Amino acid sequence: MSAEQWFEDYADAVYSYILMQVRNRHIAEELTQETFVKVVEKGHQFDGRSAVKTWIFRIAYTTTLNHYRKKHPLTHYLDKEFHIFGSHPSTQETALLNAQETQFYEALRKLKKSYQQVILLRHIHGFSTKDAAAILDSSEGKVKMSLKRAIAAFKKELEKGGMSHETLYRR
Repeated sequence: MSAEQWFEDYADAVYSYILMQVRNRHIAEELTQETFVKVVEKGHQFDGRSAVKTWIFRIAYTTTLNHYRKKHPLTHYLDKEFHIFGSHPSTQETALLNAQETQFYEALRKLKKSYQQVILLRHIHGFSTKDAAAILDSSEGKVKMSLKRAIAAFKKELEKGGMSHETLYRR
């Protein structure tokens, strides 16, 4: 499969994954482009040991991590808070984020970065434990344990924000 086809198949998912982390659509677009430039440059290195999607998400993960390390070293190391979509969300972004979604992402944002990553990869993007471990360069056991702890912490944050058990499972 060609890099163009990989872009067609995975660009939206990569953009969504990055946007959930950086919370700024312009930065997410830039990092998505940077990810796929690296995919094209390193396409010959893909050896098939993992799924293409897993390999691409690993590149997206490291690209986003490097962005924080380079552009926001204090935020990365001190784990400061970020604003969702900056100070002036567009009409389209406002329509996409209703009150429950905002609460959901605020609760997610309050978790440790490692917990955020494992929830994003396993539950939002649907990666297997094995694939999530490959993306995070971790063991499957560590991903399983992190996910268990992350879900418990996430539920506590949601409940602090006023979401009830019924609200969580209503969808």
